[in-house]
Formats: sequence, C-alpha cells, structure tokens
Amino acid sequence: MAQLITVLAAPFYLILIALELWVDKKRGTQFYRLNDAIASMSLGVISRTHRLILFALGAYLMAEWLPKSELIPWQDYPVLTWLVAFIGYDLIYYWNHRLNHEINCLWAGHVVHHQSEDYNLSTALRQTSGGFFDWIFAIPLYLIGIPADIIVASAGFNLLYQFWVHTQHIDKCGWMEKWFVTPSHHRVHHAQNPLYWDRNYGGVFIIWDKMFGSFQAERKDTPIIYGVSRALHTMNPLRANLQVWWYLLRDAIYCNSVWDKIRIWFMPTGWRPVDMESKLPFAKPDLDNFTKYNPPVDKVMQAYAMFQFSAGLITGFYFIFHFADLAIGLKLLGWLFVTLPLISTGHLLDQGSLRWELLRYSLTVIGFALCWQLLSLTTTLIFGSYLALNLPLLMLLLKNRATKIA
Repeated sequence: MAQLITVLAAPFYLILIALELWVDKKRGTQFYRLNDAIASMSLGVISRTHRLILFALGAYLMAEWLPKSELIPWQDYPVLTWLVAFIGYDLIYYWNHRLNHEINCLWAGHVVHHQSEDYNLSTALRQTSGGFFDWIFAIPLYLIGIPADIIVASAGFNLLYQFWVHTQHIDKCGWMEKWFVTPSHHRVHHAQNPLYWDRNYGGVFIIWDKMFGSFQAERKDTPIIYGVSRALHTMNPLRANLQVWWYLLRDAIYCNSVWDKIRIWFMPTGWRPVDMESKLPFAKPDLDNFTKYNPPVDKVMQAYAMFQFSAGLITGFYFIFHFADLAIGLKLLGWLFVTLPLISTGHLLDQGSLRWELLRYSLTVIGFALCWQLLSLTTTLIFGSYLALNLPLLMLLLKNRATKIA
C-alpha cells in the first residue's frame, strides 16, 4: 500500500518539481542543478524497487509471527483506527528517524537522504536503499491491534506529506509552524551547520521535537549550508548508498582494538576508534569557504542522463506493479534492468569512463536476449523499446566524447 501511494503520487511529484524549477528560473535563485537533481531522483527510483522487498518482508513478519491485541475492536471504529495509526506512526517515525541520526550503523542506511548539497523538491525523492529494519519500529502499533495494511498505508501518507517541505521557495507558514513540520523546520534538518545538527526529526508533526528537546528554529543570522560533513563528491547512486558503510567497515578492519571493531557499528554517529583518527583522518569541512561538488555536464550528457532517468522511471514503475507476478529470477533481472543504467549514468555524470556504460548496455542486451521468451508481450515491448532507443543515444555520446578527446 505504501509503495502504491508513492507510485500513484509520482506524476504529481514530477509536476510540482517542474513547477518549482520554473519558479527557480523565474526568480534566478539557482536552487537546482541538473546533475544533482538527476542523482537524487535516480536514488528515489532505485529505493522504491529495492524497498519493495523490504516492505513486503516486514508486513509478512508482523502478520505471521507477532501476537496481536484483541482488547480494542478496531474494525468497529475505522476513523479512530486511522487516526491512531497516522499519529502513532508519526511518533514512531520520529524516534526511528532520531536513532538513524544517532547510531553509526543506522546513519549509514539513512545518510543518502542528506548527501545532496542542494535543497529542492527533487531532494525529497532522494531516498536510501538501506533502512533494512525500519519496519521493526512499527511493531508497537501492530501489537495493539492496528492492521498491518493500515500501518503500511500510514507510512505511505507520512512520506507523501514530507514531499512538500523540501523547498526553499516557501518561507514561514504562520500557525502551522507551531504544530506541523514546515519547509522552514525541515531546512534546518538538512543543514550541516553545527547550530542545526540533529534537529527537527518529525515527519508530519513538529510537536515531537518540541516535546523531546530536538527542536531548532531556522535563523536569519545563520544561513543554511546543505549536505553532510563528510561530503559525498559523486553522483553515483551505488557509491552514495555504500559510502558510510565503507567508512565504518574500513575503520573496523584497520583499527587495533577488537572491542572497537565490534562497537563501532553501534556507537554515536561519527564516532571512530582513536587510532583511526590518526591513521586515516577526515578533513573538517570549511563552511566559510564551502563549494558544492559540481562536475561540468555538457548538453549531450544532459540529454543522455534525462533519457536514462525517464526510462528508469517508466520501467521502475512497471516493475513495481508487476513485481508480485514474477518468478524470483525475473524479479532480480528486472531490478538490475532498472538500477544498473541509473548507476552507470551517475558514473558518467562524474565524468567517468564510458567503458562501464558500454559493458552495462552489452550485458543488458545479452540478458534480454536470453530471457525475452519468459516475458509477457508488454514487458518485451517496453524493455525492447528501451534498448532500441538507448543504442543511438549511446553512439551519440561516444561520438561526443571522441570529438572532445580529438
């Protein structure tokens, strides 16, 4: 249900992003960069296909293995059920979100959403493919008898609300500032300025932050600098998802203490073994001289990136709607078909070599040729058309790169 809500909302997301982009151009605010927006939205597409499996697993485990309270006949009070589920989920979301910022291994799965150095509606779609255990936080709602499908739907509506707060074009919202999460509140949450660290975790209601001491208002005297202190410096979705995991693993491998190798995963965010601070120090960000990671992208590469994102969006949504009907092997193949082009495009946006894209395209053609007889006619036409359209654009990209080298 949460996946369905997200998918059905996607056209409205894109319309609102286009509208905000128009406003951005009209005002000359330059809150958008094409490479960053493509990277963020590609991460969103990948996360929806990946987390489809996680949502299904979580709902199954709750329904099959957990005892459920019968003290309240929720089926007799549908309005109350939805109200308790929606508000209760937001409280659960607050604590889940807060812990994601406070524990190393949880931050590794959440950091993707904060890595963009821009802040606009495309940032809202920048979602992680981690969050493997997010569903565990919903267990209290299930234990009091709330049906799993209503809990999952509440998660979808919660995420839906959070889309509009990712903008710099809306200032303070009057009375809403007291009760609800607003763009001003959430801008604070995405800041890397020390004043704003670890604040404003709420999804829909800001009252949780005010109750539990994590609220910080946006201040005119401290302009927000977006991103994370350990800058990502890539547009590649795979590297974005793995960066912090790699940092933690590397420290765990090379530190001297066995105890540090174990506890690093569960320590407060940013904690490192003392010896690793000297062996592999991280440079502290200089926010007074901050510059965004922004590799140049020519017109041909822009067109190619837009094509791959558009294709990924279409094939990704098609995959989500037909996921349940596919055999496990085809599910994996479909997921790779959607995600690999977006990963390779991110590599190209970093001005990476074309050889990986050529290899990716060749392997995709081979995989399609081997499996097309197992696919439905519609699936064959969709993915076959994608490959046919991709080829001339890839040749144009090759020609453009060769011209530049010459």
